[in-house]
Amino acid sequence: MKSYDEAVLRKWIDDFNALQLKAHGVAKAGEDLPPLPAGVVQIELEDLGEHVLLQLREVLTAHSDDVDGGTDQFRSVFFNKSDMALLTDIPTKSQPMPDTSMRIAIGSQQSCMGESAGDGYAIFDLKQKGKTYLNEKFQDQVQGFEVKPVKTGTIQLLTRSEADFQGKEEDAKQCEIGSWVDVLETTYTIHCDAKSGKCTSQKKQKTYQACSAVGACD
Repeated sequence: MKSYDEAVLRKWIDDFNALQLKAHGVAKAGEDLPPLPAGVVQIELEDLGEHVLLQLREVLTAHSDDVDGGTDQFRSVFFNKSDMALLTDIPTKSQPMPDTSMRIAIGSQQSCMGESAGDGYAIFDLKQKGKTYLNEKFQDQVQGFEVKPVKTGTIQLLTRSEADFQGKEEDAKQCEIGSWVDVLETTYTIHCDAKSGKCTSQKKQKTYQACSAVGACD
């Protein structure tokens, strides 16, 4: 395909998804339907204006109706609409930087315990063929994250890490779900200038105690 044809692309994706399910003995996928076994790959299309995203999800470990320990791996493939040239291929999901062609790459896997941030994040620009402006590794083991838009070219990335409570046993509070833990919360304020191709990141951290917010498999 040398030019963007949404109808053709969506039909190809629908056919691919159906063949994947059939090959793994699943009639169809969706809510309130049989969970997916390991090995299934599903693709979703997202229209980004000048660009198009193919969001891939591969089931690494099978999902179940009972205690769902299934794990999905993400991959994102971006193309130019004008000529369907490949821009970038990343092993995570991504979210947009407000009012720019730049995106933050974060979110490597998902399970019943939530979405994994992976070992870091990167800022890349679709108009520059996926050029990476910023690539940072986390210094702690992130167990939860949230991306918040702030203004043009600026976002806040909030990460949360939990560790066993190090205080006195009598100071630990009882939790309805989970346990009393030490929490490290980090806020990254990330600003990017598309003209200069430069990004800055400011980091603030705070620690406190709270009931664990990390998801659990029921």
